[in-house]
Amino acid sequence: MKKTLFTLLLVFLALPALAGNTLLIASGAGYKTVVEALSEAYAKQSDATVERIYGNMGQIIGQAQTSGKVDMLIGEEGFLRSSALLLAESAPLGTGRLVMAWPSGKEEPADLKSAAVTRIAVPDPKRAIYGKAAREYLENSGQADALKDKLVVVGTVPQVFTYLTTNEVDAGFINLTQAVAVKDKIGGFREMDQSLYDPIAISCIRLETSPSPEAARNFAKFLKTGTARSIIAAHGL
Repeated sequence: MKKTLFTLLLVFLALPALAGNTLLIASGAGYKTVVEALSEAYAKQSDATVERIYGNMGQIIGQAQTSGKVDMLIGEEGFLRSSALLLAESAPLGTGRLVMAWPSGKEEPADLKSAAVTRIAVPDPKRAIYGKAAREYLENSGQADALKDKLVVVGTVPQVFTYLTTNEVDAGFINLTQAVAVKDKIGGFREMDQSLYDPIAISCIRLETSPSPEAARNFAKFLKTGTARSIIAAHGL
């Protein structure tokens, strides 16, 4: 966690003061693939430069508060708006969905409470929205107490994926967008019952302190186009 935060800080310090038609977007790490695709598509049809950084929600909120360089945040809207950041209008992207994934070469765990399942990776519930969703799912499905000693808490969704690919865990909770992006590198995934965790509204929100407010508004307009909506849908949102 400390290494990730330090790396993010170095990225911010290395970035020049951004203004004009250059945009800096800070996004939850679990949405990297869709944000990269959207940014590349936008750059092709405009003269804008889109810079991107990633981390869990706690990390990107903290960096946005201290750097003064972030134009837009992408993540769960309620979580972001509960922070002390001065946030302006938002452009909805879609609904995030929680999935359970398992490593390549293994069968889908039929029962997480079975003795065959010893380690389950989850993002940090205090800092990552899918960690919070996983905690709610386990509590509401009546599995929390039985599984508490099996949980391996990590910083972000991509870190859960790393644990899955190295076979350090028997299962892990990630978001559907990440699962779609890495489906060829894991054994499989199954979507969790959405009624057992709070709805996850994923949005792109402009900061009131945005150094490039016009560029941010233009990107928000792009997110409503058919091109952008097709990209978003293809990534599980």
